[in-house]
Amino acid sequence: MTDNNKKHSLDRGDQYPLVGNFINYHISQQLVTKADVARALNIRPKGLTAYCKRDTLQFAVLWKLSLALKHNFIAQLGEYLPYRFETIREKALKEELDQKEAIIQKMEIQMETMREMIKK
Repeated sequence: MTDNNKKHSLDRGDQYPLVGNFINYHISQQLVTKADVARALNIRPKGLTAYCKRDTLQFAVLWKLSLALKHNFIAQLGEYLPYRFETIREKALKEELDQKEAIIQKMEIQMETMREMIKK
């Protein structure tokens, strides 16, 4: 009989980025110690060190780390997916940009018309 409990760990990052590396790198780039982060998470520093060595983490742990470090690890990991996802905010900004580009086009036409009228 084979053990099916840890099939996801057999890939070792072939199909997904290793989340512990993201956590460890981000902590090392901040002006914060692992002990401070562990205190913010209400865990022992050894527990945080274990998180940094893991291939995968539970969503709740990622969420708490994101809040403690003020960094969106979930979105960062999402950037590695093979397809693009637009947030509600990005969609609203795109729509606003399209509206402003339409206004600029109208104003350019008006300016050109005014230039032609001045020449006459």
